[in-house]
Amino acid sequence: MKLRFYVVLAAVLLVGVSAFAQTTGTLTGTATLGGNPLPGVTVTVSSPSLIGTRTTVTDSNGNFTIGAIPPGEYTIKFEMESMQTVTRTTRVGLATTARVDAELKLTAVAEAITVTASAPAVLETTEVQTNITSQLVSNLPMNRDLRGTVGLAPGVTSTGPGNAQVISGAPSFDNLYMIDGAVVNENLRGQPHDLFIEDAIQETTVLTGGISAEFGRFTGGVVTAVSKTGGNEFSGSFRDSFQSPKWTALSPNSTARRTKNINQTYEATLGGRIIRDRLWFFTAGRYFQTNSASPLFGAGAPTVPTSREQQRIEVKLTGQVTPKHSLTVSSLDIKDDQVNNFFPSAARTWEVRSVDPGRSLPNSFLTAHYNGVITNSFLIEGLYAKKKFAFEQSGGDSRDLVLGTNANDISGNFFGAPTFCGVCTPESRDNKNWQAKGTYYLSTKGTGTHNLVAGYDDWVSMRKSDNHQSGSDFTIGMYSSPTATCPLCGIQRQGDGSIRITTRPGFDTIIIWWPILEAS
Repeated sequence: MKLRFYVVLAAVLLVGVSAFAQTTGTLTGTATLGGNPLPGVTVTVSSPSLIGTRTTVTDSNGNFTIGAIPPGEYTIKFEMESMQTVTRTTRVGLATTARVDAELKLTAVAEAITVTASAPAVLETTEVQTNITSQLVSNLPMNRDLRGTVGLAPGVTSTGPGNAQVISGAPSFDNLYMIDGAVVNENLRGQPHDLFIEDAIQETTVLTGGISAEFGRFTGGVVTAVSKTGGNEFSGSFRDSFQSPKWTALSPNSTARRTKNINQTYEATLGGRIIRDRLWFFTAGRYFQTNSASPLFGAGAPTVPTSREQQRIEVKLTGQVTPKHSLTVSSLDIKDDQVNNFFPSAARTWEVRSVDPGRSLPNSFLTAHYNGVITNSFLIEGLYAKKKFAFEQSGGDSRDLVLGTNANDISGNFFGAPTFCGVCTPESRDNKNWQAKGTYYLSTKGTGTHNLVAGYDDWVSMRKSDNHQSGSDFTIGMYSSPTATCPLCGIQRQGDGSIRITTRPGFDTIIIWWPILEAS
């Protein structure tokens, strides 16, 4: 009865050990002798992606598991006294489980067997997943951003509102996106922020079905990406990408205007060692500035120059406190400044005064991931992550009743001050998360081999928004069209900056007050 209880408990708790924080992978396998399990074999794994080496010993069933290792190419060495040394190579993917088995043989003379290739297991995990490396993304003619990469996975479509991605048929706002362990979803609509530098991403894994119970806050899919970590050898890259509206063909009946501007995007990476086999660094940067011109709505309306300047900076440190304890800290910061932003769009903006002259959208994340090998059977992990995003100076720059009021007419055209308030409290959409997890590797002759996992996940999502609709908190709306009896009825801007409303009985003209009675 007691044995049956432990078997049931193990089955309930059996989950993949690679799920935590989605920045690592797992390696598992079996050592045999003459087709029979061989306990006591020393298994040593090494990789350019791993600081030092990880060592374990096969259990009574000949099995081993090494969790929380960074993705990359691995060399696995099986050693035992009076046995031939067997060396295998394999690749461990992000959030995946790789399997390597070895058949050892007795020998009277020191001899080593090296196997350089092996067939992957048909099914090592119940998860339906796609692992996409940076090399594949670089070789394909596709967008190199996160959306372009995720679109390569089966079960992913861009059929949500505004071409948002849908995974496994779930609502587009209900997927989970993580980079270096930080959740980068935008709090309101669930879409991922651009918190990455393309050349810095090492690989991306898209989970679309059979996903581990360790994940939460989603009903569709889980997307996780991890950036590079540096290494004992110094390496870097530089990329300059060119784009121009003139290089994109238009449909035959299109009346859109295209400028000849050539916009460039610069990316650079650099990684290496601070202390060999002890402390690595990785840094990356991305910069672009775009300039364009958008015609406002209406006959004889002017063309307004617009620009956007953005820089992204990433810093990552990977350190080994002791041979069994490691810590990775990663941060990415975005400075995003926009000049003459339109809301809702240039096609509905009647005059220059309705254009937002300047706003900023700062965005960042910070993560810290710890893992410690307490014994060959017991692994502990910890994660802290936070993401920040804000709208700063987004909207009208005056609280004045005249200069801060906007207006719109029956056709949806916008007049007056820009929408929202740029001198009020900025809107923020942040989150933070910390997790703790323990994994115990249980192996007995009677119950077999199991990973028992227990953990705690604390998640906080924060949105602070007073949502002022204008600088003055007033909006004017006119919802009837001019007629022969009142051809001047409508909204006009006067020379002193005020708005003139011409109306008569029967025309629907309203003044709306949107008071913020209590701050968010």
